[in-house]
Amino acid sequence: MDKRQPEVKPFGDFSIDIPRPTVLPNGVELYVAGGGDQDVNRVDVIHRGGLFEEMPRRLVAQSVASQLSQGTGSMSSHEIAECFDYNGAWAGAQCAHNHTMVSLNSLNRCFDKTLPVLRGMISDPAFPEREFQVYRNRCLGAYRTAREQVKYLAGVEMNRIFFGDDYPMAAAISDDDVMALDTDELRRFYRHYFHAANRTVILSGGVTDREIGMVAEAFGSDEASRPADRLVTMGQQKGGSRHFSFIEKPEAVQSAIQMQLPAVPRTHPDYFNLRILVTALGGYFGSRLMSNIREEKGYTYGIGAALIGARHGGYIIMSTECDCAYTRPLIEEVKHEMAELRREPLSEHELEMVKSSMLSDLVKNLDTPFAVASNISSVVLYGIYPEYFNDHIRAIREATPEALLDVAVRYLFDENLYIAVAGRME
Repeated sequence: MDKRQPEVKPFGDFSIDIPRPTVLPNGVELYVAGGGDQDVNRVDVIHRGGLFEEMPRRLVAQSVASQLSQGTGSMSSHEIAECFDYNGAWAGAQCAHNHTMVSLNSLNRCFDKTLPVLRGMISDPAFPEREFQVYRNRCLGAYRTAREQVKYLAGVEMNRIFFGDDYPMAAAISDDDVMALDTDELRRFYRHYFHAANRTVILSGGVTDREIGMVAEAFGSDEASRPADRLVTMGQQKGGSRHFSFIEKPEAVQSAIQMQLPAVPRTHPDYFNLRILVTALGGYFGSRLMSNIREEKGYTYGIGAALIGARHGGYIIMSTECDCAYTRPLIEEVKHEMAELRREPLSEHELEMVKSSMLSDLVKNLDTPFAVASNISSVVLYGIYPEYFNDHIRAIREATPEALLDVAVRYLFDENLYIAVAGRME
């Protein structure tokens, strides 16, 4: 048995191609990411309008998303669930900052049974009162539980001090927020944002002309009677002078720590190199934060850092949970690792490790047509250009220690660091 370690080889050339959309008769853009050897598909129907657009009433957008499967003008929630189960399909909806995505995973041979149900959920939801009351009671319990969790509290407090008091997620969801919901609010939000001018459709999988034609007919036939809605611009740092906040939970066993730094949007010239630098700091298992704070110090089971490129801004986020006794020293170690990245460039060996990790993640985006569909959704939702991913690949390959040191000096400094802690500080 050969026990020699396999030879490590660099990645060869690869690229990520974003297909051009077909514009349906009503103006809806339909993207198709075909391929794979399985006769399965996924439909993602995106409507612009999400958490930012629901203000001042909270929870409305995510409640609309949750209730689309609870009944239509012609089917009950039980009949919808039974249809999907019988035909080996799954459907769900998720709500994000500026959009709501409804997805269907289906077998091609059952698509004529499942697609009309998805269409009914999107075009004719009933928002039945009985199902809504069950949902609202479930929300009440879920948010009562969340308000006892240090991770949730630290995240909410960070939103407040970093983005400002007017940020939609700058306060914990209260019982009053939940109880103020009603189906009339849901219908108003639905009517405002769920229309053809706000819609993009992505079809992926082992699809044929049959499935493409069915999707085009289902979502290209209703008339776009009005222009697309303007979305709310959020996601840029505009907090005040208070850079540290502590939410005390005397009974907490662990503290949750969240740190954030202002950064740049995806279109900024520094974005790619900053993303590489943040990966070195805390974006993979061998990162500086993991090696020091987890492996060497044993302060936490896991800690990470990520560069978040929002539609209109960007920020660096670092988060973890630890024993309350380690709260203060852990924060100091994060600052120490930031200082080290400002002080001297990465070694060639470390940079190659970071590049290998990042390229490996990007290669995963080519594994399946569903992964390609996720890239398409990034283009649609975040306003990035189709060649963005290939420019990212080139930037990773061409990055140098000196270039990363330059962005570290300009972005990783303590004066811009916001810290929110929930739990105890011993």
